[in-house]
Amino acid sequence: MKSNSLLNIVLTSAAMALSGCSSYVNSPTARAARAKQSEEFSHPLIARAYNAKPTIHFPATIVVAPMGGSAQQELRALDAFGKLDSLKSLPQVKDITTLSSLLMSDHDGEIEGTNGKSAPIWNKSDLILREAAAKMHADAVLLIQLETNITDGKIFTPLTTLSLGLFPNDRAEVIATALAALVDTRTGYVYATAERSAGRTCYAMTWDDSTRDRARERATRSAMEKLLTEFPAVWRGVVQTHRK
Repeated sequence: MKSNSLLNIVLTSAAMALSGCSSYVNSPTARAARAKQSEEFSHPLIARAYNAKPTIHFPATIVVAPMGGSAQQELRALDAFGKLDSLKSLPQVKDITTLSSLLMSDHDGEIEGTNGKSAPIWNKSDLILREAAAKMHADAVLLIQLETNITDGKIFTPLTTLSLGLFPNDRAEVIATALAALVDTRTGYVYATAERSAGRTCYAMTWDDSTRDRARERATRSAMEKLLTEFPAVWRGVVQTHRK
């Protein structure tokens, strides 16, 4: 009899506790708080990005993730000549390695939308790269991208005519920009960004694409080298700010 009474007391207490939790979750105060948070951010992805926190551990493992074939090609070329080795000796760095494309998922991915239903991720590149970095147990991802702009201009036509086509009749200006962002693998928190540009000018015949290609390659290589030269200073700032 006593055991039944004790059981009833326990069940009643649990029911009251659960009822209290349910009442709080559904209370006007809680609903107002959720509504206010929804008004502050137009999309859950924006709220998640804004509220992201740093979780990096030192010494850190960093994965370099090239975004696009051009950035990947340049990183491989620099690695082949040993120009990435100096990054591994940076303070508070356990290891720096390049992200393998074999680990990247090809699914679209979804996230909870404003109506509570699943919706496609409209900027999924960051999520896919961070997922691949997580498979490598990296603390942070160094996203790298290359952008190139080529401007062509004709040289004064009469000079070309007088030279009987022996001199270049096209002037091309190439501006290459290397961009980087150091992102927390777990939360997406952005520790730092960097951007460096390099330019080249070349003179060629209108049909001479190879000369323009060589100028573009020199510009992208120079921009990438300038960016990687600047990264040690960026990293020291991250360590100084976030090391506990």
